[in-house]
Amino acid sequence: MSKLTAKELIDDTLELISLPDVVHRINLMVEDPHSSAADIGQLICEDPVLTARLLKVVNSPMFGFPSRIDTISMAITILGTRQLRDLVLATAVVGQFYNLSNNTVVKMETFWRHSICTAIAARTIGLHLRVNNSERFFVAGLLHDIGKLVMYLTHPDASTQVIELSAEPGYKNTTIEKSIFGFTHEDVSAELLNQWQLPDSLIEPARYHHHPVRATHFPKETAAVHIADAIANNIQTPLSLDDDNSIQDITWSILDLEPGMLERITEEVHKLLEGSLQILYYEQVA
Repeated sequence: MSKLTAKELIDDTLELISLPDVVHRINLMVEDPHSSAADIGQLICEDPVLTARLLKVVNSPMFGFPSRIDTISMAITILGTRQLRDLVLATAVVGQFYNLSNNTVVKMETFWRHSICTAIAARTIGLHLRVNNSERFFVAGLLHDIGKLVMYLTHPDASTQVIELSAEPGYKNTTIEKSIFGFTHEDVSAELLNQWQLPDSLIEPARYHHHPVRATHFPKETAAVHIADAIANNIQTPLSLDDDNSIQDITWSILDLEPGMLERITEEVHKLLEGSLQILYYEQVA
């Protein structure tokens, strides 16, 4: 195939894979010091479908709040505007890409089960780290492989060739992508998130989740997604055989967590997975 850059691939398909306008508007409002929580809540409530999905998510076992949250204003009060913005992004991306039906490389369900499982695992790690806004870990996990989906949708034959070659011993998925496309899915993921004007805390984990030691600004988020990706590949069938990579030891040091935490984190993800898949994926595509 003729070689493009990752940026050129995104530029050529941005209209196809653009986010709903409401997501951009909410993102701008969250970053605008003159916008209030009430303003953001009012904008969300103008979209009844989005409102219903968000309330289902915040009332899910993933959050485990002791009492039911019935309004967006209550959700903002409890979670904060940035966390709710991240959940808006998460629900919108799943719905937006599901509507693109020309993917013949992998089942959309397989892709999103892996991505949502990675998201839950990354958020679980973030909770163990006691970081502020663990939802950014969730979204970083959800979007880490979004570049693969763009490549599947735009170049299905070349993507199928990558997956087939990845099954051969000694071949690395990213190395094959580089030789066929001229770039990797990490490059495409990062470029798409940049075009969506998302924060660097999401872009860097997308760019370096297979090479977490290269992350300089958001090493914890990147290390968390790296481990979460491995957990998801252990729980779910990997998108390609080469995806079933081992966890790099350095990531535990970056996070200041013990490797022995892996079993506990995996168990916690197992408990949350099916309920989260039902809300974030199956109910959206029904």
